[in-house]
Order: sequence, then C-alpha cells, then structure tokens
Amino acid sequence: MIDMLPDNVLLDIFDFYREDPTLAVHIPNDLLSGFSPPPWRWKTLTQVCRRWRDVIFGSPRRLDLRIVCTETTPTRASLDIWPPFPITVIFRSLSAEDERGVENIIAAVERIDRVSQIVIDQIDDSALEKLIATMHEPFPGLTDFCLESSEMSAVLPESFLGGSAPLLRRLILWGAPFPSFHKFILSATHIVELDLLAIPDSGYIPPETVVDSLATLPNLRSLSIAHRYPESLPFISSLPPPIRAVLPALTYLLVTVSQYSEAFVARIDSPLLNQLNAVFFTDLVFEIKQLHNFISRIERLEPFNRAYMKFLSYGESGEIRMILQSPTMFELTVMCETPDWDLSSTTQIFSRQLSLLSHVEELEIREDPEARFEWKYDSDRDPSQWLGLFHLFIAVQSLYVSNRLVPPVSVALQELTGERTMEVLPALRNLFLEGLRPSGPAHSTIMSFAASRKRSDHLVSIQRWDR
Repeated sequence: MIDMLPDNVLLDIFDFYREDPTLAVHIPNDLLSGFSPPPWRWKTLTQVCRRWRDVIFGSPRRLDLRIVCTETTPTRASLDIWPPFPITVIFRSLSAEDERGVENIIAAVERIDRVSQIVIDQIDDSALEKLIATMHEPFPGLTDFCLESSEMSAVLPESFLGGSAPLLRRLILWGAPFPSFHKFILSATHIVELDLLAIPDSGYIPPETVVDSLATLPNLRSLSIAHRYPESLPFISSLPPPIRAVLPALTYLLVTVSQYSEAFVARIDSPLLNQLNAVFFTDLVFEIKQLHNFISRIERLEPFNRAYMKFLSYGESGEIRMILQSPTMFELTVMCETPDWDLSSTTQIFSRQLSLLSHVEELEIREDPEARFEWKYDSDRDPSQWLGLFHLFIAVQSLYVSNRLVPPVSVALQELTGERTMEVLPALRNLFLEGLRPSGPAHSTIMSFAASRKRSDHLVSIQRWDR
C-alpha cells in the first residue's frame, strides 16, 4: 500500500518521522538540547529500498540530513560513503590513551568545510591539545560548539577555530578558559545563545571588555556568565559608565552574584529580558545594588506577585531555588547553593532586597520530587529559620506546602501564639498542605496555629493540597 504513495507524500511522512524524539541521536548531558530538530537516525530508512533512498537524498535540507561522528566512528573509512552532508561531531570522556578515538575525532573535524556542530563532553588536556592543533583554521559552516571539562588546564588559544566562525549561533564553554574570547566573538555576530560557565581564573576577562564584545551581537537571546571561583576575582568598581550597552534581543540572563556581576549588569540594558537567574554562594552574601537597579530598568516589569521555593539536591550538595513571577511574565530565579538546605542563607539574601517580595500574594514551597530529599529536622533551629523566612513575605495570602515539608512548617507556625500570633505572614488567608490527614500528626499542630489566628479575628482556611 505504501508503495502507491507519491514521492511528496512519502517525503511528508519522513519529515514527520524525524520529529519522533525516540529517533534523536543522544546528546550527552543535554548540552545541545537546543537543537531544532536534533540529529536523527535517517540511515535505516535509506536502506529499505532505492526509491526511499532517492526521496530522502533528494531533500537533504528539509530532512536536515547530518552525519554524526563519534569517537567510535571509523571516520576516514565511512565519511566518503555518504553524500557530503553536514557533520555533527559528538564525543565524551575521551583521553589521549584512546588513540583510535582521538584519531576518529580529528578525522571528522578536519572536514572544516562540512562540520556544523561539535559537542565535546569531558576530555583530558592531552587529547584536547591534539584536537586544538587541528582546529586552527576558520570553520565556515559551524553553527554550534560546546566544550565541557570539569578540570581543564589547557587554555584555548587565539588561533582556536581559526579565530573565525561566521555562522556560529550557539557557543557553550564549561570550565574552558578562553582569554581571547572577546576577539573571537567579533567574527561570530550571529550568536543567539552564549554560555560561559565555570570560568576558571585563567579565563578571566574584565567585565567592560565582555560588554563591549556583547554589544556586537544583535541577535543574542540567551546569555550565561558564571565564574568557578567568584571570590578570587579582582576588585572591580560597579559604578555604571555614562552610557550603557544595549542588548536588544536578550531575553534570558544567568549570572553568579559577585562584584564581577555587579560591574557587568551596571554596564548593560536589556529591554526585552523576561528571565533572570542569579546564583548565590553562601560565603558571598553582600549588597546587590546594581543587580536590583538592572531589574528596575527592565521595561514593562510589574511587581512580583507569585513565588515558588524549591529544594533540590545534586549529589552531596543542596540548592534552594526561589522563583519570583510577575504578571508581565517576567521570572526571577535566585539559586543558593547550601549544604543541608540551610534557610538562613536564603533569608539573608532576600532580607537585603525586601522590595522584591513585598507584593508576593501566593507562595509555594516544595521539594524536587526527583531529588533525594530528606529534611533534617533540628528542633532548636528549624522553627526560627522558617519564621525568619516567612517574616519577609508580608503580603502572602495563600501558602502551599508540599508533603515532606509540612512537618517542619507546621511546627514553625505553631510558635505563633499569644502576642506573636500576627508577627509572621500577617495577610495569610489560605494554607494548603499536601497529604494533610485529619488523624495525621501535622493536623493537630496546624490547627493550633489556625485557632490562634481565629482568636485574633484573622481566619485562616486550612485545606488539603492535591497537586
């Protein structure tokens, strides 16, 4: 039956088929999750019959046909078997001891006229040096480049990628020092996403130099700048210059909060920004005047009226994430890395920026369901920590608490009796608790809080929260 279909219908079917996510080529750690669409397994279809092969090879652009090369691909022997389609290079955990793997990758990147995407996920310095030595010419068709290395001592030289990648749209460097980045970027004015993450000290570039470079990127929509050791950066004045650079297309920004980020945001305006992520370190808590001023300059921004607090874990470390949302669809995420989810650090951060929270009417507190989460209750510490946090939310009318956080929150609220009844969350009207049961231990505790509010003529409705 399918043999009766005309070629154009077959092509529509193949086009639909390639969008199946189960057919996408695996990208390590989602480094290139922004592929649209991602590389897909089209070679099997070409082996069904000659007609299918002709239809597929007749529309390489519509079907986005790419050849994927990894460290296990016998590149020199296989590349010439297929038509000269763009090449996507993907490899991970490569060391110089894997001589064949290194040779396969080098053979792929030597096709500089065809390479469109390169993903390097964990590579030792020796293997990287061999690879860099083959990447000293411009890559005219390169659109995506990602390099991630947790411990990288090799520095990307000024000759890297020949100092030119005119079609580059996505550049991700994680732990990769590239001190001449500001010169390279002048040749890549089509960049849409730029991530400079875990920047080591050897990759330091002054913020004013970075800003001058970014001002040449009119299409830049997503920007992340994070230093590995922000406390070791040299002192920088955060006073804004007479004229700030405008990043006209920027909608997403991530920064690690430090003197560097203060100096950086003091020098830019981004009128279309709708998502800002600020990463705090517990030992670097200070005034963030310039970051606050930067937020206030964003066009159409209305006060934040909703907040989501999430507890996450990554191995041995924990993270508290506060997401503030505005009616104008602007979102501010504050991430605080802290062991054991210590609330005091988050409270200290926001206590210096009370204006951000003063209009929040709805607050949701939850743990990441996929994280290994266990609240370590401390009877001497927990009530005061929670009450200190809640003290910042003077306008909250509805509070939502997830299942595993109900016990410590209930115990904290029970402390609000007598003269302290209205001391915290004075505007609260609705309290939603996940998994609340009439016979559960948290029920009597939370009803004690509700009774105290009732005696003060401030009724609080206690309801079960079914997420």
